Amino acid sequence: MKKRKESERFKIAKIAVTAAVVLVMAVVAFLLPLRPTESETEKRKLAEFPQFQVGALLDGSYFSGIATWFSDTVPFRDTLVSVNARLQHLIGTGTVLAGFNEGVKGDDIPDFVPAAPQETAAVTEDAAAETAPTTTEPPMTEPPTTEPPTTEPQTTEPEETEPFVPEKMQKLNSIVIYGNAGYEYYNFVQTTADNYAAAINRTAERLAGTATVYSMIIPTSTDIILDSRVRENISVSDQRTAIAYMESLLSTQVRRVSIFDTMLAHKNEYIYFRTDHHWTGLGAYYAYRDFCAVKGVAPVRLEDCVKRSFEGFLGSFYNDSGMNPALGSEPDTVETFVPAVNTSFSGVDNAGNAFSGNVIYNADTSRPAYKYSAFIWGDNPFSVIENLDKASGEACLLVKDSFGNAFAPLLCAHYKYVYIMDYRYYDSTIKDAVSRYGITDVIFANNISMTRDKNQVQILADHIG
Repeated sequence: MKKRKESERFKIAKIAVTAAVVLVMAVVAFLLPLRPTESETEKRKLAEFPQFQVGALLDGSYFSGIATWFSDTVPFRDTLVSVNARLQHLIGTGTVLAGFNEGVKGDDIPDFVPAAPQETAAVTEDAAAETAPTTTEPPMTEPPTTEPPTTEPQTTEPEETEPFVPEKMQKLNSIVIYGNAGYEYYNFVQTTADNYAAAINRTAERLAGTATVYSMIIPTSTDIILDSRVRENISVSDQRTAIAYMESLLSTQVRRVSIFDTMLAHKNEYIYFRTDHHWTGLGAYYAYRDFCAVKGVAPVRLEDCVKRSFEGFLGSFYNDSGMNPALGSEPDTVETFVPAVNTSFSGVDNAGNAFSGNVIYNADTSRPAYKYSAFIWGDNPFSVIENLDKASGEACLLVKDSFGNAFAPLLCAHYKYVYIMDYRYYDSTIKDAVSRYGITDVIFANNISMTRDKNQVQILADHIG
């Protein structure tokens, strides 16, 4: 009898504690000052409280908007998400995306005939003079910093000297951590790769006689920075071969900007972040030099660019790993390089709001996860850089994912207008933009992971027009 009463009291105590916790959480949930407006973990603005409209009230969308705002802006949202991620990693669960994670084997890359070597265009004296550095610097920038001379690309992988140490590896679903750096799995998907190349070819065909199409498939740090002896112990496809395969599918109307060997030649430099999946401003600069060689213009020298640095960057690998201490121990630095010309920058954000400012956003006070947004203010549907030092000149359209953000500012030395389209958010077509803005060059700059994402490739194909 005594034990039964103790058991009943224990049950009542559990119910009381649970009710108290729920009550406290409910009170906290309704405290408006605690509700966040943006997610550092997910790098996005959270849902806003909807504006009252009679039409929205009548069709029910007003209350639906309130429900979305309420669930999307839970107080301490990022903390809860991070704690959940840590728990999932500890117990070995979590979201697993097919084709994006450890243990999933990519398709075999078919045998193919490599694309014929592409001659680089000759650099004319006029082109070299056009890109010579000026003494006028854009606003909101620091004086140029002299960098060591750049070296010519080499085609052989630098010698690897460190042995593979299993204890340094952590496999966390879609990423792997080795030492104090994160890396992304890449698994080749043939159908999607074929569709990506077909989309580029279709763009070149429809713009024939109007604009020249360039294709740059950007490798990730996994095949550039991570030693081959480490890659042998994880489930990844060979990026060099995959890129060569996709380039072999491109028509002769497409100008290929092959950057893999260039990136590999500079693997010992700071060309990829440790805590994030993107390349750095320096990595984008080396790719820009390869683009200039294909186009036939003289690149602006690195030492003649205006450089800015933003310290304390903790990117996607850090957040996706549940703020793993191995990555958080040494934050990255975002370095931006912009030709020393006068520019203006404007665009439209994802909410449809127009904005303007400098091509490099001042990320000094930005949260650690947002500092990559220093490049062209992050991922916006459409934006434009105008070279104010040019009275007239060519216009290009950069069709890109977020890797293109670090690449875009470098183009302003060669074009009067650099139009930037993030195909993931833009609601019109490439063909329409070319016609509307008098564009002569269309440059596709996307990272290789995008070429195995069925949905992203389909979105790109839908934007050709």
